[in-house]
Amino acid sequence: MAALRCLLLLLFAPVLQAADVLLLSEENPPLNFTRAGQPSGFSVELVRLLAAQAGDRAEIRMEPWTRGYSRAQREAGVGLFSTARTPERESRFQWVGPLMQARTCFYSRRVDNLRVDSLEDARRLRRLALPRQWYSTDYLLAQGFDNLFTVASPDKMMHMFALGRGDLIVASDIAVPQLLGLRNLRMEDVQQQHCFMEHESYLAFSPQTDAALVARWQQALHTLYRDGRFQHSYRRWFADRPLGPRLEAVLGQVTR
Repeated sequence: MAALRCLLLLLFAPVLQAADVLLLSEENPPLNFTRAGQPSGFSVELVRLLAAQAGDRAEIRMEPWTRGYSRAQREAGVGLFSTARTPERESRFQWVGPLMQARTCFYSRRVDNLRVDSLEDARRLRRLALPRQWYSTDYLLAQGFDNLFTVASPDKMMHMFALGRGDLIVASDIAVPQLLGLRNLRMEDVQQQHCFMEHESYLAFSPQTDAALVARWQQALHTLYRDGRFQHSYRRWFADRPLGPRLEAVLGQVTR
């Protein structure tokens, strides 16, 4: 009888449908972060809209960037966001976007009274703290920087910075206020230094992911551009921040 009951439970239990795609991200507010145990942020909200528009089931999971970056290059049906699209990364992923435009700068503690006007100035400093496999880390390594101390996450970077164990951090202008907040720092506590890169962030799918799915998601993003849902979500998270000229140009091309 017990065996029969188990069989009936299995037969009539709700069927859990597997996700069509697994979307990985990291703790990097305000784009992607955990709030009340759930993924949140502008990019999280946007990829949820994309999944619904594309008609696909998506699981969003927060993982360390290095792990997600590796998985998104070798596993089918896996995407990584928000990912800076750079020439070095171009062939490693299939791209859906752009989702965001940002500027990358060095930041120092204001009390240190540093002045960094160029990459050469930054190269002469004692130590720069950056997360592993960030696009900015890869870029500075390619420029011959040998004073980088790489860590596992943005939170670890901010921990080192708050303790004075790094002269500079590197961050996008859109993320730095929230990153500082991780260690109870404010914008008044830091000095923006040399800005050395502008980039657009994308959802990066693995090369093994079905190209038709990637195309469907890109079309879904174009729909969000045209019907205004993208702009509404952006303004909800960044009320006073312009989209940026490159993103404005893309929206203009799609919506004209």
